[in-house]
Amino acid sequence: MKRFKRLKAFLLIIIILGLAASGLYGGFKYSESKKIAKVISMADQGMDGYWGDNIESYGTVTSEKSQTCYIASGTEILSVNVNEGDHVNEGDVLMTVMKETQDIKGKTLGLQKANEQLSIEKLKLERLEKTKPIPEYIHSSEVYRDKEYVGERDYIANKDLTLDAAGKKVDYEKDDIIGKFYYDDKDEEIAGEILNPGFKGDGSPYSEMENEDMIESIKHYLKSDESKANVTVKEETTTESWLASILYFDGETNQIVGEDVFEGDGKSGYGPKPEGMKPSELAQAIKEQQSAVNKQDLECRRLANELEVMENTTDNGQIIAKVSGTVSKIQDPDNYNNNQPFIIVSATDDYYISGSIGEFYLDSVKVGDSVSVMSWDNGNSAEAIISDISTSPSKENNFYGGSGNTNVSNYEFKASFDRNSGIDIGSAVDISISPAGQEDKGFYIPSYFIRKDAKGSFVMKMNENNTLEKEYVKLGKTLWGSMTEVKQGVTSSDYLAFPYGNGEIEGIRCEITDSFDDYYSNGLG
Repeated sequence: MKRFKRLKAFLLIIIILGLAASGLYGGFKYSESKKIAKVISMADQGMDGYWGDNIESYGTVTSEKSQTCYIASGTEILSVNVNEGDHVNEGDVLMTVMKETQDIKGKTLGLQKANEQLSIEKLKLERLEKTKPIPEYIHSSEVYRDKEYVGERDYIANKDLTLDAAGKKVDYEKDDIIGKFYYDDKDEEIAGEILNPGFKGDGSPYSEMENEDMIESIKHYLKSDESKANVTVKEETTTESWLASILYFDGETNQIVGEDVFEGDGKSGYGPKPEGMKPSELAQAIKEQQSAVNKQDLECRRLANELEVMENTTDNGQIIAKVSGTVSKIQDPDNYNNNQPFIIVSATDDYYISGSIGEFYLDSVKVGDSVSVMSWDNGNSAEAIISDISTSPSKENNFYGGSGNTNVSNYEFKASFDRNSGIDIGSAVDISISPAGQEDKGFYIPSYFIRKDAKGSFVMKMNENNTLEKEYVKLGKTLWGSMTEVKQGVTSSDYLAFPYGNGEIEGIRCEITDSFDDYYSNGLG
């Protein structure tokens, strides 16, 4: 019989534990059902087909034998001796200016300042190229800690007592609460009551004491060593969770990249939350600074040409032809733009531009390949044919700014095009090359959508039931350190979650969003 009773008791405990576990599981499932995973379309985020890099460069149009003359503003033109289309011989007088209006000293100083500004712009570019970007996406996790502190402290008489309260005798019976004090989480007293005699904890406002001196006298006694033998101290402690720090993780690698510490000793093995530019922002900043360098460099070249024209002007103000050829351009002396050549003399009908390519493109760019050229002045474009590629690196410190890895050597190339394209000698142009042999029709997605575990690489994908599930994927190559080819497991019709926070919980409901930026700006989910 006793054995049967023990068995019944055991079975009852098992049933109770089972019900409790079911309740906990049900509560957990209810909590999970309230969470939502934000998902985004891979039709917007993915890249269906990669067609290789564009090599972007810039340069100035010139000719194998040509003369370009910029006339500085303020120069007084006395006469122009030629017309557009005229043939001239070397040594002919092209035009005459008043020598005294050519400010050679001022132009020399202007060129010096322009070169100094060019050095500054190049330094800015160099700093940007050496800048380490922060992760494209950062997710956060709050770290809470428990702290225990005294919330209330009672002083209880352990025998009948008569205390001196500022010269007045006050009687307390055994077990009376003499004083009740309240404390904040720094163990500092924030309020208190000194109770009148005859009360056992119901609390009597200390304002009934005759004056503050009496209250302070009792407080002084209770906190003195003298009271230890006559008073028992009873404490009530409080436990409080507080936000100790926020950890920040790289959205792609899940590595900790920073931590904000709020309280406590402030010690941390990590630095603060990363600040700076994301890879996409840094790439844009580098592109804009490269453009600033290019424009400043062309300004230096224009000023240098103006100075050269001044220095070669004869004492009587004559500007002499240095090549035999055709006058291909001449401006109106009464209304000319000093940012463009005033006179151009060209000995041939072929114009050419020079640009640069990085050494890693030498195998894919050949003599005979075509490049696209577009004028900064009028937007006209032309197709140029590469006629020469240097066999030695450029000595101009990446002057032409070809795109790609900035830490490798650049090689200058020359490409020619017809003068009838509408792009004049001296014009600044953008140059673009699409190297052959790089075509790839794979499907690429941002790398931060991909995580790894013991089984392999996976994404968190919305299924046909609009809930989140883990999908293992087969990967290909990586582009630019930010896009990864997915050969199996993801298509442009899929919706993926950022695989952290709510985005890593299988089975929860999905909600489509256009952007993660607002959603993850203060942590995930």
